[in-house]
Amino acid sequence: MSEPAARPWKGLDTARMPTFIGYEQAERIIAALLEQATRWRPDAVAGIARGGLVPATMAACILALPLAMLAADRGTGEAGWLGPPPPGRRILLVDDCCATGQTMRAARAALLRQGRDVLTLTIVHDPETTTYVPDLSHPMRELFRFPWERGEATPAARARRATGASADRATEEPFIGLDLDGLFLTPTPVPLPAFATDRAVLMTTRPESERARISAHVAHRVPGGLPLQFPPSGLPPDPRSQAGYKAEAATRWGCTIFVETDPEQAIRIAALAPHLLVSWWSRAEGRAWPIGAAEQPHAASAGEGAAAIGADGPILAYPERGS
Repeated sequence: MSEPAARPWKGLDTARMPTFIGYEQAERIIAALLEQATRWRPDAVAGIARGGLVPATMAACILALPLAMLAADRGTGEAGWLGPPPPGRRILLVDDCCATGQTMRAARAALLRQGRDVLTLTIVHDPETTTYVPDLSHPMRELFRFPWERGEATPAARARRATGASADRATEEPFIGLDLDGLFLTPTPVPLPAFATDRAVLMTTRPESERARISAHVAHRVPGGLPLQFPPSGLPPDPRSQAGYKAEAATRWGCTIFVETDPEQAIRIAALAPHLLVSWWSRAEGRAWPIGAAEQPHAASAGEGAAAIGADGPILAYPERGS
């Protein structure tokens, strides 16, 4: 019997804003699923590289079981151990998600051919697109993204995914959104963050009518220029609207990193788009400060902003420890 055809990955729709599942949330979801896994009494946990290694590590630590790594090619259906195979027969097979189900299906089939008993687990699966539903998983119809899978959103990664090919690290190199106004349109030149010109886009709140002047100005600092993103006509001037435009535009472009020179804007963007790694760029110091932020529910409903949380409570901006 032929396998059902997988539906296209939802991440190919660049207008979709992903639901971000962070490390802490992922661990809580896994912990909730492991009650049933415990009753099955697995001998070991096997994580499918790459995405499955993080949740497999979490599961193995919670259950205090041996951890093994498995590589699976959803295209060929082949799978093999990365390092020594795990002891025992009963294997809890873990991946981060089932979007198409092809990887998990291939890995499970390979273990069954080895004579193993297999229980499959993912953090989430998309019931609208997957051809395989894991034994233990949470259904999620929204586009989701994990912190270890940010690179899947880059323009090159999306283009590869559109062909049906497996992920390739070469297509997942960081794609950076840069605050044009604070980095390039200053009275005197400021130090620029490091970026590859073929993997960057400049975001501005200036009107489209200034494109020619801005393009010429940027070309003086970056030979050949850079792609420019202008706001939609009639964008309100308030900070929340401008941050929302930048967060949505960066997501649509496939950015994995955003560098902003205004600290309030950096906080707002980080809260609105946690799937982006957002930094506040200090022009005085010529360095980036990674920003962590969470939107306050009551403030969001009132049209207000976000708060960055540090060791001493809500503050305007803070550097990550160890930066």
